[in-house]
Amino acid sequence: MLFTNNKKEEYTKYVKDSIYDATWRWKWRKDDIVDLQCYCPKCDSILIYDDSSCNITYTDLAKTDFICEKCDSQIITSIHGGNKKYAANTIKREIQRRIRTQEYKI
Repeated sequence: MLFTNNKKEEYTKYVKDSIYDATWRWKWRKDDIVDLQCYCPKCDSILIYDDSSCNITYTDLAKTDFICEKCDSQIITSIHGGNKKYAANTIKREIQRRIRTQEYKI
């Protein structure tokens, strides 16, 4: 991934953000986002995911729910469109967009 007008040391310090009402943390390996994890914004527990709706052949409701076991199995956020891999890539694209637009500095 190529980031223009950004020194490496600037954006590699960006390792946490609130996206889709959940807290996301990650690490950098060169220019790649790795070890992306989703956390509960209330109790900071790692969220579990449920993408079982993606296994149903005839549905327009494919989504991944991120659930906090510590907060009474509450759904913290849902990302519509696909399974866990799709959801993770959606978050990575949003992180990359925030870097390109310098939003991450706000």
